[in-house]
Amino acid sequence: MTTNSVILKEGSKGAEVIKLQEALKKLNFYSGAADGIFGSQTKAAVIKFQQAQGLVADGIVGSTTWSKLNELLNKQPATRWRRMTQAEETDEIKELINSRLGVAALNQVALENFVRFDCTRSFYINEEFGGFQTLMRVKCSTPSGASSAIAYDEIRIIFNRFEGNIEDFEIERVSQETPAKIVLPD
Repeated sequence: MTTNSVILKEGSKGAEVIKLQEALKKLNFYSGAADGIFGSQTKAAVIKFQQAQGLVADGIVGSTTWSKLNELLNKQPATRWRRMTQAEETDEIKELINSRLGVAALNQVALENFVRFDCTRSFYINEEFGGFQTLMRVKCSTPSGASSAIAYDEIRIIFNRFEGNIEDFEIERVSQETPAKIVLPD
């Protein structure tokens, strides 16, 4: 993410603020929209992040805060994700079915033709974030996709939670041309 020279504070706007909001969201400090507007909600998330990292908690994103964000975002060991147990998978499926965002994500999987007899599903939990981030991986033996022009080997849906509720989800499509961003254990 390397934007160490840019200083952001309440009132800032633009692409750099979107990067900040997305970074804070990935680290579970921000649950709002990545709209590019550094408002009170973004400032509160920055302060919470700075406090958690032992930084000066002034709500201003300067080089020190950017460096810490980059350090944490680039630190993605394979061990931070672990495969869920069967009981955890069952609970996760129930949560997805009972959440409108969970159902929306499942509909996306179906729309992209990743609900077939030759597809396998597995669930993972991000232990670094205390279970507030989970991932559903659907892998098929033959590539699939929303159109015949684009085919993917697997689709991954990352669910971000806030206070136990699914706040949003991200979709990652994996193929030989677009390798996975997250390394998962087998």
